[in-house]
Amino acid sequence: MFREKFLVFISMFFILVTLSYGRNSEIEVPRTALKDQFKYYILSDTKQATLHQVSLKRLSYDTILYIKVEINCPSRVIRELGYNVNSLKAISTNKPSQWYQPTIGSAQADIITYVCR
Repeated sequence: MFREKFLVFISMFFILVTLSYGRNSEIEVPRTALKDQFKYYILSDTKQATLHQVSLKRLSYDTILYIKVEINCPSRVIRELGYNVNSLKAISTNKPSQWYQPTIGSAQADIITYVCR
């Protein structure tokens, strides 16, 4: 009886660990600029053909900014779809920026390098 309860408990524990791991899937973007005060985390990445729509969280010492961008991997260009300080859901994507190629060493270049690896 004890053995059966123990096995059920262990099984439930592994199921809970697996489910909680999927919820907190923020991936830190490796940075080339060591002195940058911001850390960038990828919250989601969806791919349609060669375009990636990426949701990011930019973390500084006192603020959090949520950003949605679109990346064209073959061209290595990016455009910002929108941002908000409150949440991802509050981001308006009605007025995306123009496509641009970021400078080497910038956060945007590091994001492109990581997403398009």
